Order: sequence, then C-alpha cells, then structure tokens
Amino acid sequence: MKTRIIIAILLVGMSTLYSQNYLDVIKPFQGMSGRSGAESGITPAAMVESNALLGNPALLSYSEKTTLSADLSFNQVEGTSVFNSTIWDKSSDYGLSFNSLTYIHPVRVYRGAWVWGFNLQPVSSFSSINEFGDLEPDEGFDYQYRAIETGNLYALTGGSSVLVTMNTSVGFAISYLAGENSFTRIYEETDTHDYFTFDKYTDSLHFAPKYNGIGARLGLLTELSENLNLGASLEFPSWISVSESSSRTVTEELDTGAEVLIEDSSWPALDYSVWGPWRLGLGLGFVAEPLEASVNYRFHSYRTTSMSGDLLDPDNGEYLEDIIAKEIDKNVGNVHEFSASLHWALDPLQLSFAASVMNDALNYQLDNIIRLDLGFGYQMSSGLGFTLALRNEQWQSNLDHILDSGAERTVGVENNFSKYQFGIKYTL
Repeated sequence: MKTRIIIAILLVGMSTLYSQNYLDVIKPFQGMSGRSGAESGITPAAMVESNALLGNPALLSYSEKTTLSADLSFNQVEGTSVFNSTIWDKSSDYGLSFNSLTYIHPVRVYRGAWVWGFNLQPVSSFSSINEFGDLEPDEGFDYQYRAIETGNLYALTGGSSVLVTMNTSVGFAISYLAGENSFTRIYEETDTHDYFTFDKYTDSLHFAPKYNGIGARLGLLTELSENLNLGASLEFPSWISVSESSSRTVTEELDTGAEVLIEDSSWPALDYSVWGPWRLGLGLGFVAEPLEASVNYRFHSYRTTSMSGDLLDPDNGEYLEDIIAKEIDKNVGNVHEFSASLHWALDPLQLSFAASVMNDALNYQLDNIIRLDLGFGYQMSSGLGFTLALRNEQWQSNLDHILDSGAERTVGVENNFSKYQFGIKYTL
C-alpha cells in the first residue's frame, strides 16, 4: 500500500545507478551567462562590467578607468502550487550569498582602446521549490510531495577587448566553470484514518551533481553612427564534466513512535561530460545622452546539447548517451530570448532598467521565463561608488502525478526568484 503516487523521477531508475535523464544534462546550461538583458547588445543593464565579460566582451572597450567592484545579494525564492485554479501551497527559502567580484584595467583608452577584465560570479543558479499536498480520495490518507533544488554554477572569467578600427571593437572571454547542485524529492504519506501499522511513510531521493568545465565567447561592437551602435556575440558550446552521486532513504514511523528503516541506499559517482549549447546574440543601441537604450535578441541552440560517456543501461544494453540524445531530440527545443534596456547616467547618478523574455528549453513557451532588472548607482568624487540592484525572475513548472486510485493531479507551480544586490565600486 506504499508509494501510491506514480511520479516518473521517483520510479524510473530510483533503485539503480541510472537515475540520470535529459533534464539533468541540460540543467547546468539553463540561464548560463545570465538573463539580465542587453548582454549580447550594447548597454550593460545592471551597470557592472561583468555583463560584458559574460555577454559581449567587446563592451569592455567602453571602460576608460581601472575599476574594482564587488557585491553581495540577498536571494529569495518562492514556489506557489496551483491545483484546479486554486492556490494550494506556498513555500519559500532565502539566504545571503556572494554575487560578483570584477576587476577592469584599460591599457589604452578611447581611440586604440585596449582593455582587460576579470570576473568571478555565479552564472547559473539552481533555485526552485515545488510542493503539493492533498488527500487520496479512495484510500483515505494524506500525502505530500516536495521537490527542492539549490546550488550555483560559478564562472571565473578573463577577457579582453581592442578597438580594431576607428569605430569597431572586438573582444573575447574565457571562463572556468565550477559548482554543485543539490536536488531532493520527498514523498510523505500520513495514515490519518489508522488503516495501517504506521503513522507516516517517507520516501526521499537525493541527487548531488558537481560540475567542472570551460566556456568561451566572442563579441563585436561597432558605431554605425553617432547615435546608433550594433553589437553581436557568439558563445561557443561550454564543456562541463559532471560527477553525480545519489541516495535514497525509505522509512516508516510506527504507531508506537519507533522508526523503521526500510531502505538506505547510495550510489557512487556517475561520471559523464556534457556539451552545449551554442548562443548567438544581436543588439542595437541608441544613444541620446544622458540616456542610452538597447533592444536585443539571442538564440540558444539547445538541440546541439549532447552528453558523452561510457554508461550502459542495464535493461537493454544501450549507451545512456544515445538514450539521452533521443530524449533531447524529442523533448528539448531551441530557445529565443528578447530583451530591452534603458540606462540613464548623469554624474554622480546612474539608473538602469532591463526586461527580458525567453521560452524554456523544455516547455517551449515564449513567456515561460520573464526577468526584470532595476539598478541604481552613485559614484563619489573620491572614486568610491555604491550600487543597488533588484533582479526578479519568474517561471513555471508542474508537479503533475497520478494516484494509485487513478485520480489525476494536474498541479501548476509558479516560481518567483528575487535577488537584492548590494555592491561597492572603486575607480582608480
């Protein structure tokens, strides 16, 4: 009478080493290089040079002074479960984290500009909360299902930009990627009618992938006229090595209060490598000082994402990378991203706004991921400056499942991720 909810991720490969699926393969690359708008175009939306290093490196040529900047962020994620058009559950998590450290050094400025830059920051955050609980209509017990994901993929990036003609600059950036992810799914059922010998049954599945890899991008920036600029960026497929461990624990809490351990399993590292995707960005910038604006488009070629390894499926003897390639071809779509930004700068104040919309690689809905950025900067004559920024990102997922009685639960989950940034910037 246990594990009555049929959930694919819990049942497919739950008791074997081969719990990997195509969702995990593309996971590190969702959100790579950020989604803050204008990164593949002209104007950095969040007023930090890291947008250039992780978006269009040619933007570095706009830096005329050596700067050192750093900031922290207060992050909050909220998951809202909706069942039958009714809000069923709300969950939240929050915490303080390191956000960015950037050093920019111009060797030459303006005509003949040559600028170097270095940056450390998370480029892809894994933060989502999915939760839903209800009563099984035929069996008469309460159940609850939770899926919690946290983690970061960090990039240590170095790049340079040079002015190759009077009006055109080119740049490059190379990143070393490292990070880890914690992904937990928990199913609990409570015997509210005293039908069974236990009070609570808990089935917990945990994945812990670790990432190491490299990425690279090129950028172009040219002045078409005094008030109009054109930017382009090309991001090559990042290569990431993944080492993923997993564990499963099943327990029963008896009526007497004693806890019985039914299963306690763990598996050694599952090692494989992942490539992709390609990314191409284009943008137009409009300048009417003190106001700058940009509109941008970026194409993410997720269908070129691939996995390599020597893992075999024990059921049919087929290589896991071939199985995942078929799943990606069937279920994963390319991604289109549109963004726009405004930047107002009149010493000592700077204000910025950016908005972006992109479809999800799995759901392929144009409005599936929406992000807004607001920024404020104040630069004192002493060289010390302060920045405040708010980044808000919203996306949808689901907790759809089928009960043992055959009843279907179509549960929509809306995640709202907010990042409040507090930074300092020193100009030498």
